[in-house]
Amino acid sequence: AAAPPLPVRPGTPSVLLAGWVLGWAGHGVALALAAGCALVPLALGRAAGTPLLAGGPLLVVALALAAGARAAGGRTYRAIAAGLLVPVLAAALIRPVAVLRPGLLLLAAGLVVVALAGAVRALPAGSRTGPRLGAVLVAAGLGQVATVLTGLVAAATAAAAFPAWQGGRPAAVPSWGWQLPVAVLCTAGAVALLAPRAGRPLVGVVGGALAVLAAPAVAATPWPLVLVADLAAATALLLAAVGRPRRSYPIVVVAALTGAVLLGHALLVGCAAPAGAGAVLAVLAALGPVVAARGRRGRGAQPVVAGVALAVALLAVPAGVAVALFGLGAPPWWQLRGATAAVAVPVVAVLAVRRHWPDLHGYASTSLAVALAAVGLGPLVVAGGEPVALYAAAGALLALASGGGVRPASAPRAAGAVLAGLALLAAAPTALAVLLDLPVRPWSGVPAVEPAPGAGRAGLVLLLLGAAAAAYARMAPAPGAGAAPETPGRSGERWLPALAGLPFAAVALPVLLAAAGAPWPVVPALVFGAGVAALVLAALGGPRPAAPVVLLPLGFALTAPGLGGLVATRAGTLAGLGVLVVAAAVVGAAGRPAEARLAGWLSAVAAATGFAVTAALAGGLPLRTAGFAVLAVAAVTLHATPALRARTAGSPGPAEPAGGALAAGPARTGAAVGAVALEAAAQAVALLALLLTGGALRHAAAVCVLWGVVVAVRVLRRGETPARRWGLAAVAGGSELLGGWLLLAAGGVAVLEAYTLPAAALALGAGLLALRTRPGLNSWLALGPGLGAALLPSLVSVLAAPDAQPARRLALGLVALGAVLGGAVRRWQAPVLLGAATLVPLALHELARGWDLLPRWIFLALGGLALIALAATYERRRRDLARLRAAVGGMR
Repeated sequence: AAAPPLPVRPGTPSVLLAGWVLGWAGHGVALALAAGCALVPLALGRAAGTPLLAGGPLLVVALALAAGARAAGGRTYRAIAAGLLVPVLAAALIRPVAVLRPGLLLLAAGLVVVALAGAVRALPAGSRTGPRLGAVLVAAGLGQVATVLTGLVAAATAAAAFPAWQGGRPAAVPSWGWQLPVAVLCTAGAVALLAPRAGRPLVGVVGGALAVLAAPAVAATPWPLVLVADLAAATALLLAAVGRPRRSYPIVVVAALTGAVLLGHALLVGCAAPAGAGAVLAVLAALGPVVAARGRRGRGAQPVVAGVALAVALLAVPAGVAVALFGLGAPPWWQLRGATAAVAVPVVAVLAVRRHWPDLHGYASTSLAVALAAVGLGPLVVAGGEPVALYAAAGALLALASGGGVRPASAPRAAGAVLAGLALLAAAPTALAVLLDLPVRPWSGVPAVEPAPGAGRAGLVLLLLGAAAAAYARMAPAPGAGAAPETPGRSGERWLPALAGLPFAAVALPVLLAAAGAPWPVVPALVFGAGVAALVLAALGGPRPAAPVVLLPLGFALTAPGLGGLVATRAGTLAGLGVLVVAAAVVGAAGRPAEARLAGWLSAVAAATGFAVTAALAGGLPLRTAGFAVLAVAAVTLHATPALRARTAGSPGPAEPAGGALAAGPARTGAAVGAVALEAAAQAVALLALLLTGGALRHAAAVCVLWGVVVAVRVLRRGETPARRWGLAAVAGGSELLGGWLLLAAGGVAVLEAYTLPAAALALGAGLLALRTRPGLNSWLALGPGLGAALLPSLVSVLAAPDAQPARRLALGLVALGAVLGGAVRRWQAPVLLGAATLVPLALHELARGWDLLPRWIFLALGGLALIALAATYERRRRDLARLRAAVGGMR
């Protein structure tokens, strides 16, 4: 035992102080030795030959300690000594019972604890502190033992109900079981006597709940009786928790938690039979609204208890329906269907709670979200082969219905989104399989059609999801959600619900038709039409950011497989391409913005080209003949481009502001870019027409000549810029030249000039026209290519060919001489120099050919005379050469 603090004061003699220290030290050592000796008989359970005195020695030590503290100790020391006396007295009283009557130990302990608590309560207030602490220690020890034993009994009672739905089995009852409720009540009574007044209701709540759980230990109790006791006690506790609005926070929390524990135990016990579980769920469904109605008006934790009770009650409804159907022998799929139908009750309850009990709306919404998740995911865990997609889609619709015209709360909205995604994932493979099976080998004949397995279910799911998406888009945000309570229709967005549901409906209808085994070409035509319509709507949608994002992917995803399914026959192919041409022309004429119109016209050109080729092949014509139809498309495109450019420049578009200095510049720029793109497309289509002729030279020549005429007619149109005219004229001339070459090749013409002179004439004509219209242009750029094409190929042929070619040599010399004379007269440098460059090698070639025809002295004589003349007039020749150089350098 610890010694009390010494009464040391200033001036205390050292001898007295030493006496105090020695005395208390000896007292403590003696008590410690005595206590160690007294513990031996307590442990052995016998003293002086009898078990009744087993705790006597330790009790004597405790009394000696208390007497010493009473005689000379301080207040704290006396309280500690008195507090130690209580557990020692309890041990002295209980130890003989443990030796003599061990079967009554629990009862004896309870009686001793409550007796000691009563005795402590009877002490004067000034002397009660230490004994109260000791009594609380004793009661706590017994309470822990009783709680553990009660938990074991409750666990055994609940375990007896499993395997579930087998009627349960009696739980084993221990021989000491009848003492457990008494011990629990005695412990609760002792704690209530020792606790403050405010804590006694808490003790009563916990003690009562433990007593109810311990009651089955008294005797073998049927599970229905255990169930009734749990439900009655839980109901009383929950009603007591919310019965008085001003009840303290700890009482409400403890009562609610103990009631929840009892309800959970009752549910486990009720699993012995469907009737028991159904009864528990029915009590939950009925008790929850009552607790919610009483608790929502309270303070502190009472509104929380009310909300949780309401949430549990809403969950109990579909669970109770499923258990009831199970008890009636319904198969698993009917149980799942019944639970799904019963979720309508929580939906209606959420609507009513939002209107009448808005403070509990969050709890009800969360409960509904859990119920929706359970029924939506139920087919994944419940045997029966139910389609998870349908249940998930139904759950998404029920989540939307809980909003009552506005968007639901966060929890149901999140659950609905997850279920909608699950339904889409479940239905997507079947829908994709239907779409991907549409394309067939071109012109392979009408395909055989069989109903697609599972497509009907997938189509129905997609329709439900489309309805859900459209309904959600039409709903306004809930009041207080941070957005103005406007519907999309009021804000000018009436198209948004249709846009949200369109993708699902566009895919669902052909899937349903495929499930019904609709004959060809119903399904591919519907898919193709839906895709084309989506693309047209996207182009005509105007300034609506969401429309292209939704419609463009949908249109491309449907148009391709739809057209692939129509190509089974010639008529289907032509019909599909014809629809593409018309739709693209509509987009080009009325699309918004300008980029959409340009894309529409380019698509129309491509579709018309494909239509022309397909029509020719469908009519049995060869590809070389189809080239003329393709050329007609190119001609129409080339001559329609100016009109489209003028319309675009004059009218920016249906959705764009007409007029204004700010819009004029971008409009003209866009028109120019579109015109260039369309003209390039026309040229590309013409090139394709040429390629389609293959090895037929006469057909290719005809295509080139016709295209040259078409382009030349375009050159004559008013309003064209000079640069555009030059470009078109070059294309027309080149096309005609190529056509001429091809005709010559087809006729077997081998004369070189037949190929070079037309090209040279075309180039010289263009150069002469350029010299007249562009004064600063020099002759090399204007006339050099044409003269080179006219002179150089023939000169190479003359110099390299083994035959004499007299006519070619004469003609070449005359042409070169004419070029030199003409260039000198017009003061053009290029003709003079190129003609001279041709005449010199030609003259040398003539000399070389005449070397063997004349005597050698003639050449020597002429050379000598030339040298003499040059030497005699050397200075004048130099002046003439300088003047020639200056004259040539001054030419253009």
